[in-house]
Amino acid sequence: MLVGALLLALAFAGLGIDGARMFTARRDLQNQADAAALAAASALDAEVYRASAGEVTQLDPAAARQAAARVLAASGARSDLAVAVEVTPERVTVGLRRSVPTTFLRIVGMREQQIGASATAAPRTG
Repeated sequence: MLVGALLLALAFAGLGIDGARMFTARRDLQNQADAAALAAASALDAEVYRASAGEVTQLDPAAARQAAARVLAASGARSDLAVAVEVTPERVTVGLRRSVPTTFLRIVGMREQQIGASATAAPRTG
């Protein structure tokens, strides 16, 4: 009975360790998505802004994608990171996805777990 209790305690400890690793990795991924979306939302279409005398603020899709890529590169984004950037004139959405290796969950066949995060930002108006 003691051996069974110890194995059960080890299983819960392993789940806690892998769970904490997933939580931390997800938080870091969300921070990267937030930063990339905010940077991309600052990439205004200067021609539209000037032509409207500052009345219309809309995003430049190419500049927004470049701004998001620069922030992700500067943040040390992993090579296995899947990035999706959707830009409309009004807002940008950055979606990130990657795998996190497990330690104790390998015992039950889970070698890695997919995590994802997304963030949406819009330029300030007025």
